[in-house]
Amino acid sequence: MRVLIVKLGGLRAALAATAGMRAVRERHPSAAFTFVCRPGAEAALEGCPAVVESVPLEPGVGSLALLSRLRSQRHDVAVLLGGPSPAARLVALSGASRRVCAGAAPWHWSPFFHRQATARAVDPHEAARDHEVLAQAFGFQGEPPGMWFAPSRMQEHGLVLDEGRYLVIHPGASRPERVLEVDKWAAVARELLSRGEVDRVAVSAGPAGEERIMAEALCGLIGPAAVSTGGRLRFAQLAALIRGARAFLGADSPVLQLAAAVGTPVVGVYGPSDFARSRPFGVLCRTVRIDATPYEGEARKDYLRRMDRALGRVTPDQVLRAVDELLRVSAR
Repeated sequence: MRVLIVKLGGLRAALAATAGMRAVRERHPSAAFTFVCRPGAEAALEGCPAVVESVPLEPGVGSLALLSRLRSQRHDVAVLLGGPSPAARLVALSGASRRVCAGAAPWHWSPFFHRQATARAVDPHEAARDHEVLAQAFGFQGEPPGMWFAPSRMQEHGLVLDEGRYLVIHPGASRPERVLEVDKWAAVARELLSRGEVDRVAVSAGPAGEERIMAEALCGLIGPAAVSTGGRLRFAQLAALIRGARAFLGADSPVLQLAAAVGTPVVGVYGPSDFARSRPFGVLCRTVRIDATPYEGEARKDYLRRMDRALGRVTPDQVLRAVDELLRVSAR
């Protein structure tokens, strides 16, 4: 069975969709997915064995050539999980035998869809929402499984670390107001090292210069037991590194979702973000988060200014308590 999924989102969005694809594959072992995504999100799909082809689509770029190729593949089912107008057009005109849209389709494309799947899931997490849409598209019910990054798809990371005896910290995030100060992460790491909970700390960084600098600064504060990935690891290598760790600590980012997908216990520190939609999903976890609810009558500019400083109220002791509780209940 050939299935087309269109979801024009990044790494986090692609990882969230793997839970639903996993559920479909459990019921239809022959299901093979073509996944259209934003450029860069393909890395998250490398770990999903059900995906036989991931196709990046640049925003604002014409998709006629891609549409022609997709139509020639003669998909049995096509599902729109999200994205701007080009995403709806790709599914609507895909020629698939059955075409399903998450939520209401744009009015000019709605006649081309056989079903508009409404969200019935109580859980607002993006992975649960995608699972619900795919469940309606394929006619099954059940709880969503965890996100999927298969061990067979991971790659050697090259760092000399003893499995289960190290911690991974990813201090970076896509937005600065979600970043906890490195001295707080360092205080947590030094305390765990001094207790003998772990022997080493691997500090993960993306390829951006700011993240690499942050990781090097954190390693300097922790001491010789810390090593930085230096932004050199591919997503599949980072998956292997996180899977071998005793625990993962990080801010709200796609890497935190990767940790959940590989099944490593997670401590997430959340500032002003949509926690319900982006919390660690399907994995043993503990979180530290601030209340991002606006005050009654608070002006938007005052709210944003307050949120910019929100993580300043989080203390290393709060993070340590979350880590201690996680390690107590974890068998790793």
